[in-house]
Amino acid sequence: MSAFGIEYEAEGIEFEFTPAKGTAGELAATLNEETVVAKIDIANAKGRSTFVREALELYPDAFTISELDFRRVLNDLAVYVNDEFKIRASKAEDDSEADDEVEDVEVDEEAAEALIEAPDVLERYVETMAQIRKVYGDRAQMQVVALGALSSQLEPLSDGMPLGTNVMLIGEAGRGKNYVSDAIALGMPGPFIYEFESASAKSFFYEADANPDRFRYTWVYPNEAEATDALVETLRPMLSKAKAVHKTVDTDADGANAFRGLTIEGPLTVTIPTVRNKLDNQLQSRMLVIELEEFEDRVPRHSAKVSESLLLSRATEDHAGTLALWRAALNKLAAVRRVGIATHHEKFRLETNKISHGARLWRNFLSLMLTNAWLEQRNRETITLETGEQAVIVSSEDYRVAYEIFSTACKRSVVELSDTHRKILDAVYELQKTEKKGAFRGAGFSYRKIGDKAGCSYETVRKQKAFLVQSVGLLREFEHGGLGLVKDADPSWWQENELLEGFPTPAEVEKWWAEGDTNRVDKVDTHDNKDEKPIDKPNTVSTEGADKGVDMSTQTSPTLVDSETLIGKPNPNGHHEVSTLSTPFESGGDLDYEYSEDD
Repeated sequence: MSAFGIEYEAEGIEFEFTPAKGTAGELAATLNEETVVAKIDIANAKGRSTFVREALELYPDAFTISELDFRRVLNDLAVYVNDEFKIRASKAEDDSEADDEVEDVEVDEEAAEALIEAPDVLERYVETMAQIRKVYGDRAQMQVVALGALSSQLEPLSDGMPLGTNVMLIGEAGRGKNYVSDAIALGMPGPFIYEFESASAKSFFYEADANPDRFRYTWVYPNEAEATDALVETLRPMLSKAKAVHKTVDTDADGANAFRGLTIEGPLTVTIPTVRNKLDNQLQSRMLVIELEEFEDRVPRHSAKVSESLLLSRATEDHAGTLALWRAALNKLAAVRRVGIATHHEKFRLETNKISHGARLWRNFLSLMLTNAWLEQRNRETITLETGEQAVIVSSEDYRVAYEIFSTACKRSVVELSDTHRKILDAVYELQKTEKKGAFRGAGFSYRKIGDKAGCSYETVRKQKAFLVQSVGLLREFEHGGLGLVKDADPSWWQENELLEGFPTPAEVEKWWAEGDTNRVDKVDTHDNKDEKPIDKPNTVSTEGADKGVDMSTQTSPTLVDSETLIGKPNPNGHHEVSTLSTPFESGGDLDYEYSEDD
């Protein structure tokens, strides 16, 4: 059984028990800001008594509970732990039976291969899952979530930096955040996903200690942001370095203090559904922010889907075969995890200083591109690197896909305000213009009046108030609860600007990479390549025999041109084209995605 944390509170004491083997594990008890930690068999009465005496002796001023009451609380904890074991064992048995049912589905390998041989893998996968799950709309948001989930399968850079996309999925309660994410998870292989509803601060470390590969190439999917509140300090290094280390001191079997280091190995990506506008700032800056916006007749349309699901004709629908095919197909793609670009242009970057976390945003954006190439690897050029590893080369089409999805679904990644926020601000601005100054002064406007003017419910105004007042500082709250704009506020402060300012256009990238393809080393499908340099290494200056096996001159260029005319200069006779030759990358090496923590 993998490690997990069991939390319990009684008599003001906060307990956290992390099983290691059976009922033996690590117990931490905290009272009045003092914590006692020890290894203990929670089912052993003698061990519990020893723990009680240790706590009372070490911190008598903090643990003011009587010894008898303390022992009684620990006994209750032991009962609770035993019940928790039974519940988890039952759930594991149910999950095992479900897995067996999936494994029992016979998979046609040719059919699975056909799913990834045909183009537009992302679009087809998302549409299939949406149809099975009966998702109305939100296709661009589903595509971002899918790319984020599957980007966990990408091999990190040589320095260990991960290349995955991490997503913060915003929406009001009942908008369908989990519904969208659950749909994407349907067709993914079980080992690709780690779902949970709550977790203690160090639970990931103990689980990784029990199973070191648990979080490698894994999409972490909590039910809500609240499930990750205790995990922020764990997730931040995981998203930046694909690794997190926790150093602690506990007691060994002899009761002596012993140092212990716990390590989580990634790479992993995370998607956090939430009703919040803000997470921890350092965590949120490592994520793409997408929002499930309100749309006309959302409730009627969503409720119609609920009604349709009750049709008896739906009761016999069986999607097990389709889901098994997609799981098998995605497992096939995981045989190759290295994805990259073959050529670099100096303008292939984010050309703006308006986004403080721009380097992180650019990396997440490029991850969408890389993951689409990974999904399309059967339709992309692949090479063998110097190490013998297979790698997929990104095409300009992958950049176009990422660009279009980002422009549709990721506005909140660039600007903090949503369309709903702008409607509220516009409504307050118009109310302040039209209302008599005397009526407005010192009172502001009610949520209901603002909502009526903005075309949304007063509840929406109430929920967004804290963000607009405290986070972005565009509204102020008056003494009696009314809202108004801050002094000198003007609609230009919140107007929607060009979303993709500074991003290269797909046409530019296609042109740059087409030009770059003439300058990169050809080492794909050549019969004699022992003298050629790998694509990820710069060339040396061409000398006699260095380009053995590769014809670097143009079809019309005679042999004497290469030996008598300088490279890049026309033949003196004026009748032939200029000779060409592969040259090193303009940057002098590989494209480095690394950024500083200050970015």
